[in-house]
Amino acid sequence: MAASGDRNVAAGAPNAPRERSTISEEEVSALLENPLPDAARPVDFAARRISRTSLPVLEAICRDCVEPTRTALAALLNRSLEASFTGLGRQSAADALAELPMPASVAVIRLKPLAGDAWVVVDPPLLLAMVDAFFGGSGRPSADPQAAVGPAAQRFLALAMGALGTGFATAFAQAAPIEIETVRLETNARSLRPADAHEPVLVARFGVEIGTASGEVRWLLPEAVFTPIREALAADGGKPATRPQAPWAPLLGAALQAADLEARAVLGEAQISIGALVRLAPGDVIPIDPPQHVVLLAGEVPLYRGRFGSSNGHNALKILSREPE
Repeated sequence: MAASGDRNVAAGAPNAPRERSTISEEEVSALLENPLPDAARPVDFAARRISRTSLPVLEAICRDCVEPTRTALAALLNRSLEASFTGLGRQSAADALAELPMPASVAVIRLKPLAGDAWVVVDPPLLLAMVDAFFGGSGRPSADPQAAVGPAAQRFLALAMGALGTGFATAFAQAAPIEIETVRLETNARSLRPADAHEPVLVARFGVEIGTASGEVRWLLPEAVFTPIREALAADGGKPATRPQAPWAPLLGAALQAADLEARAVLGEAQISIGALVRLAPGDVIPIDPPQHVVLLAGEVPLYRGRFGSSNGHNALKILSREPE
């Protein structure tokens, strides 16, 4: 009976301690306010910046376009300036566009015949300095950043894209012929919405100095634009490597060695008038001088120089030397 009573007391005692399966609200708040130093954190690998590219020819193109771009801009502004290539990197489209200033000076372009949009960004202070130089000033930027989105600055940006596009297209010709077309101008970076925010974009950066002002010109080039010519941009020298056709070489060589070639030798030539030619009749004789040397020809191509004679009862030509080209 004692044992049975003990079991009933243990099962029905209201004040018996129970094991907790949840934590209190105070403990939840403490964990949220003081996260563990080694706690896992989410990382978006698609949005991380990648500084290296696998298109060495494109980097060479960017270096080569500096001088034609500088020359075209100097001609537009009618004054000297300095330009340099500062680097080529890769970012996600979202990161590249998020770095644009507000307000922005952006030209949406196409690299015809390649499909897809790209962007050219000019720092607002640099754009205003070029506008000042264009109108005869010393190249001093305006103190008002909003002036970069004004009608005068935007019209000048359209003119400047002609110079920038000419320089880039000139250097790009080593990989493929392109034509830079300006689609539209934008001043609000938020209106530039790529098809895929995680799409990789190549960012080519150029520094420009004019007077006491300096700034950066950025070309934002989605990698998808270069898909048709990626092999040319990745190959050394800008062209895909030529695969050797070793099995064909001996076959073609043997076939050429056995091919028949018609050869001829002119043994004599004479010059007569048309009147004498039309008066010729059977039995007439045209005097010619015996040749000292005879040239052996294949078609109209001279091959060898020789001496006419006979061999074993046949007319023959003894080869003396190769005919000089």
